Amino acid sequence: MSEQTVQPPVAGDIPVQYFEGIPCLDLRQVTTPPKPLIAIIELIEREQTGDIVHVLMSRDPINLYPELVERGWTWTKQLTEDGSLRLILSH
Repeated sequence: MSEQTVQPPVAGDIPVQYFEGIPCLDLRQVTTPPKPLIAIIELIEREQTGDIVHVLMSRDPINLYPELVERGWTWTKQLTEDGSLRLILSH
């Protein structure tokens, strides 16, 4: 069960949700570039975000990885049961 969103939305209108205290973005329905990239970068650059972020996506965001490296973040990829991609971002 998600906790109440306590951060403003990213990329204009994408809610930041929390699961067990970890910020999570569900970008599976956000398919128009560069909005998913902008949402993730905006969230990880917020001071209050912390060192772990979970992201659900419908495809592998290959353009995101150089941006994460540049900012000192690493990632782990997991496929979900519905075929989505879960990224676990760590700083």
